[in-house]
Amino acid sequence: MNDSNKKEFSEIMLATGEIYNKTLTKTLMAMYFDDLKSFTIEQVSESLRKHRLDPKSGQYFPKPADIVRNIEGANISTEDRALTAWMSVEAAISSVGSYGTLKIEDKQAMMAVKAIGSWQQLCATDRDKLAFKRQEFIANYRALENTPVEMLPESLPGIAELENQRNAECGIASDLLIKLEKRSNGIDRIKKLKDC
Repeated sequence: MNDSNKKEFSEIMLATGEIYNKTLTKTLMAMYFDDLKSFTIEQVSESLRKHRLDPKSGQYFPKPADIVRNIEGANISTEDRALTAWMSVEAAISSVGSYGTLKIEDKQAMMAVKAIGSWQQLCATDRDKLAFKRQEFIANYRALENTPVEMLPESLPGIAELENQRNAECGIASDLLIKLEKRSNGIDRIKKLKDC
């Protein structure tokens, strides 16, 4: 884009802002224009249209990265995205392991891992059987393509986090039992006093 596209760009962005109930300042518009000036106005317009129609990210006002991803990612297949996500998962198996919590940007990938079983189960898989898990992951990734982003997990807890949660829950349960026991003892004392 160049300066001759600024008016059309502003109109497109303002209309997009209306859809998302977002007020756009001149400074924000200038920043978006600067970030996207390497693309044509047609590419930006089409990318914004794709964003609005996307069941996952289309619920939120697009950031420049969302617009760029729609432009540059237009030729990337679901299979390729799944393979890229699998590489991230494989790297996390080695670096994070089953005791750590899996946190990767691609929430669809985390849900695909969860659909396989669990993070701990995947980490415990023998290396020679990971190729089968990879195929299962890719199939799950494809099946999750149109799942709304808010339905996908932020992370998958590892053994350490699960143990911490379990300990916290046990601590709460223990505190409740102590309080109930104290209350019960108090009631028993009142009954004894009434009997006297």
